[in-house]
Amino acid sequence: MIPFVPAVVPNILQALVLVIVFSLVLAPYMRKHAGAFYLGFLAFSLASFLPAMDANPAFKTVVDLFASCYTGVAFYLVVMFIGALPKRWQAVRRLLAARSELSVIGGIVICAHVVKVVFMVPLSLTFYWGYIWGDAAPYMLLACTVIGAPLLVCFLVPWITSFKAVRKKMRPATWKKVQRLAYPFMALLVAQGILLGMGHAVYVGTDASEFPTYVATSVTYAVMGIAYLALKLHMRFSSSHAKD
Repeated sequence: MIPFVPAVVPNILQALVLVIVFSLVLAPYMRKHAGAFYLGFLAFSLASFLPAMDANPAFKTVVDLFASCYTGVAFYLVVMFIGALPKRWQAVRRLLAARSELSVIGGIVICAHVVKVVFMVPLSLTFYWGYIWGDAAPYMLLACTVIGAPLLVCFLVPWITSFKAVRKKMRPATWKKVQRLAYPFMALLVAQGILLGMGHAVYVGTDASEFPTYVATSVTYAVMGIAYLALKLHMRFSSSHAKD
């Protein structure tokens, strides 16, 4: 993803670092000029469909930094984790102020990715799937269809309601209920990341140079899932203890 970073470093980790830095620096401006940021990321997302992407490596690198699926997922990981970290941290408060904007930006990028890969759901239900993926077919079926379909629902509904124009038309209680879909979304996102890493690792084989990267990707998603769960449980325990 980033040219000078060793290939063994998972793309999701690279994207997460970039998104955290980007968000911390620009969070106040996102809140004030949300429309400009939305249009900017939409432009990069649309550019990712251009045939010229493959003919111009430099252009492709820049577009990928802003519009790859890893970037979209990284925005959502930031959104989820700032809801599980202590509010007394200045960095967390800074990001929380632009949480809706971060969610919308991540959603724009992910929507573009969904358009590119949605065909894999019906394809996974045909006999061609086994020819394409070989021994990795079961992992990819689970990731793309069994998990991917409900993940898409858990993503789309909260994302649409993240737009302030939509949120204003909803009752506060209804909006809060919709946002609870973020929890199954996080669980499904982590599960899909683990399975995709495993599936690609099986597909390329242990002798391939990409094998360690795919294994590291699965491990990274697993660690992030465990870390998020631990933080949320700690927050709930601390809140209950404070009430007592």
